[in-house]
Amino acid sequence: MSAAPPTMASADAAVARGDRNAAAAQYVALARSRSDWPQPQLGLAFLYLDSGRHNEGRDLVLRALRMPVDSPRSAILLAQALTAINESSLLIDLAKQIPDVAWDSAKSLVEFAQQLMLVGANDQADRLADMALARDPAHPPSLYLKATLDVFFGRLSAAAAHADACLDRLPDDPGAHWLKSRLRLPGGEERAAYLESLLAAAKDNDTRAWLGYALHGERHDLKQYDASWQALSAACVAKRATLPHHVEANRALFDALQRIGADEIRAARGWADPVLTPVFVIGMHRSGTTLAERVLSGHPDVAAGGETYDFTAALRRASGLHFRGECHEHAVLHRGEYDDAAIGREYCASMAWRAGGRRFVTDKLPSNFVNVGLIAKALPNAQFIHLRRDSMDVAFSNLRTLFSEACPYSYDVHEFAEYHGRYLRLMDHWRSVLPPGRLLDVDYQSIVDAPEASAARMAAFIGLDYHPSMVDIGSRDDAVATASSVMMRDGIRKDRSALWRQYAPWMAPLARALGPGSGAG
Repeated sequence: MSAAPPTMASADAAVARGDRNAAAAQYVALARSRSDWPQPQLGLAFLYLDSGRHNEGRDLVLRALRMPVDSPRSAILLAQALTAINESSLLIDLAKQIPDVAWDSAKSLVEFAQQLMLVGANDQADRLADMALARDPAHPPSLYLKATLDVFFGRLSAAAAHADACLDRLPDDPGAHWLKSRLRLPGGEERAAYLESLLAAAKDNDTRAWLGYALHGERHDLKQYDASWQALSAACVAKRATLPHHVEANRALFDALQRIGADEIRAARGWADPVLTPVFVIGMHRSGTTLAERVLSGHPDVAAGGETYDFTAALRRASGLHFRGECHEHAVLHRGEYDDAAIGREYCASMAWRAGGRRFVTDKLPSNFVNVGLIAKALPNAQFIHLRRDSMDVAFSNLRTLFSEACPYSYDVHEFAEYHGRYLRLMDHWRSVLPPGRLLDVDYQSIVDAPEASAARMAAFIGLDYHPSMVDIGSRDDAVATASSVMMRDGIRKDRSALWRQYAPWMAPLARALGPGSGAG
């Protein structure tokens, strides 16, 4: 009996069971059978990217992009692939090319919109979310997507309504419960009791993490700090169990980065874009980078680029290695082989849509602090604004933030303390090797205590005059797609420091791990 001919389903099944060779052979056969069909090209591209072969995978994605988009499924796979290689402008162009009538279901619209959200195209994602709800007003994923976008855009009452509608249909949905816990709604005691019942029945660590963080948030708002801490501790353990965290690889990366010296940066021949100046807002996650970006982008000459992996994408292309995270030891060790100007040009081209014609654009991926030396080589006109915050405040804020796949070190006290120490040492190194005028340290507390003076200082650093709209951050209706999205609608808040002191009896191990100067005295 002859073997059954390959199909996309059989090739995808081979991927699922870990048989990459069989999957690749089937994707190749399918691509040969139909040269204008993007799906097998994309299946093969994902295999290449997963095995670290970035440029080969990227070439296949771009080849597939030139083919007709024959179905919603092909459109979604293309969107996922473009997100994987950080081609955000191409993804936006793809979204514009697909007529509304081509979408077959609310499910397809949601899956495509999720990719737009990942690259920061939230206006376009919001439109597709509305289309999905028009197709099926009772579709839980559409309701959850719309609630998430409502939070991004500051429509908090609408977010609560859409989350409630989702829970009316899926009462146990952990994501919707977590989203509601962020909204500071009345009725917290009743919600907390229900969350505890759901947690008792939870079967997997991912669900335990979502529900545990939701319960922590509700108990925290009720000032029930003992119960809140117990929920947070359990949620951290559950979330950490779902994530890889390669401690030795991180150590090797940081050691390699500290071998980038002043002479190397000074001798580099990067690309100084004549019309666009990137401003990298960096620091630990939860150190105030969102607040600093909101202040900067209040200036009429500054666009908020949000959290992007656009520099990482250029670095992947230069190194040929597809890697997770912001940087990789291999990419650092082979930096002498790169065309720094090409990296700079590619980065600026990728940021053009975010800049929207303005002279300055922020790039607020906090962990780009690891890439400072490489950025300085590729972009000689780029500037860095580094946010500093009390280490215990940063640590506690990290612990109580449910990230997606980022910051795997943030769920364990000792892993966080080690990472934080390496971050401090690396920033000391960058200060010692960067030319004068490239990096400005800004204390989070200074923005809170003296917003106008801090705004004027940041504006002057990048070559602008202070503008009063810089400190009026609460009245804007553009999207804020970070963990601080709810708080940014309150303006510059003065009550976010030393929250950890409510948990002082349980935070002592973290204070000891951070060491002297942690602010825990």
